[in-house]
Amino acid sequence: MKKKVLPLAIAAAMAPGFAAAADVSGFANIKYTITDEAADGTGTGGANPNENEFAADGEVDFSASPADGVTVRLDVDLMLDQGSGDSASLEQAFFAWGAMEGLTVIGGVLNNPIGMEGEDTTDFWGVNSGVVRNILDQQTVRHGNNITGVAVAGDVGPATITAAYLNDLYGSDDENSFALIINGSPIEGLDLELGFATQADQADSANPVASAEDITNFNVYYMIPGVEGLGVGLDYLTTGKVIDSAYEFMVDYKFDKFGVGVRTESVAWEGNFEDAERTSFLVSYKVASNMKAVLEVADGDVAGAHPSAGTLTGIKQDGLTKLKLLATF
Repeated sequence: MKKKVLPLAIAAAMAPGFAAAADVSGFANIKYTITDEAADGTGTGGANPNENEFAADGEVDFSASPADGVTVRLDVDLMLDQGSGDSASLEQAFFAWGAMEGLTVIGGVLNNPIGMEGEDTTDFWGVNSGVVRNILDQQTVRHGNNITGVAVAGDVGPATITAAYLNDLYGSDDENSFALIINGSPIEGLDLELGFATQADQADSANPVASAEDITNFNVYYMIPGVEGLGVGLDYLTTGKVIDSAYEFMVDYKFDKFGVGVRTESVAWEGNFEDAERTSFLVSYKVASNMKAVLEVADGDVAGAHPSAGTLTGIKQDGLTKLKLLATF
């Protein structure tokens, strides 16, 4: 499911002649909100400001890996929402150098490799990103769920191990973050990842959840043998404070051009707060080789949860139905 940026960079850096010239790719994502019960009556005259509204975003990615050189990648995000929210920003800018056989050095601004879902909507389970990715996004000071620093990655037996020295995830001027990620596929159809990252405690009276401190994540996705197109996944996260645990469990089934799935999510907090929860159903259809339509119907509950639950988890109260049309190039 997830675009594993570090392993992809490693593969590019280690493959001579991977791309003799620059390669351009990207996507356009058109979103349509059908229902948003959390926003009922919050607009002008008691209207819902989100329902029946379109929005769009996109991305243009540039990469090159000469046969005798270093892989370079540059991603530019384009936010094309209605009103005055249109903007563009740099998502990724990094190099990957195959220093020696089996070892790659990576440096720059890159997608956070921890967690099942990637930074881009192309790597989401459905229309909405899950609670684990949303929590990680809120803990990274850069635009999006992105990190800045250097990493060394290499193959150790059946696993890829990456160690990274980073700017503090939440932006502390006093400390740096250290991350360790282990990826492996011990058997066909099974993808495992264990990730850990440190970060400084920056809580203050104005922002009591400025940092959740150290983060540990485990995720697994397994394509069930004997049933083509059926997969199950688990994404689990725990932090040093604020959040006791967060998890997502999903089941997907793809057949012909169609796909269906269900995902349940929950976040438990430190202190006397109710869990934030959400259940989502999706239906997808592959319109063409480079375009798909995804409809997600979600029902969330943040009543009694931490005051920052909506911001940290992305869960909205009650029903939310959204459609996305995703085209890639």
